[in-house]
Amino acid sequence: MINMLLVGLFISLVQSPFSQNASETQNSGSIAIHPIATDHHLLTSQVDGIIGSWSLVMQAFDDNSNGKLDDNERKKGSGGRHFYQFNADGTCLIHTLKLKGSYELKKEAGRERLYTYIKDGGTQTRENAWYVISVSKTELILLSQDKYAFWIYKRV
Repeated sequence: MINMLLVGLFISLVQSPFSQNASETQNSGSIAIHPIATDHHLLTSQVDGIIGSWSLVMQAFDDNSNGKLDDNERKKGSGGRHFYQFNADGTCLIHTLKLKGSYELKKEAGRERLYTYIKDGGTQTRENAWYVISVSKTELILLSQDKYAFWIYKRV
């Protein structure tokens, strides 16, 4: 009988933070992380999320190393060729060659990180590790893992 009570107490303690986190996520600001069944994460906003197809339109250097895409940096940006298609199940297509892969979004040290992986046979190789600067209905801005260049994508 005592064991049953302890098990019940343990289950309620474990479930409590998850249900609280879910309600906070629904009531929070524009960006939140939601786990899905495959252990991948989705970055979503109230209106849109990262799910969908994105084509690179510009690369710009973070000249002043402030981690923000400033107007002057955007003006000096140049074009590029790259493509992502993020699916709700954590899979993705990468690059103009449409390589199969996967992705995950994590919150690390208060910042959103996007990790992309290419599937090569039975192995998975990391393609990149981005900092997510912003995501909107039409634009996705990523900062390279070395914090040196912004990659600006448009939804297609």
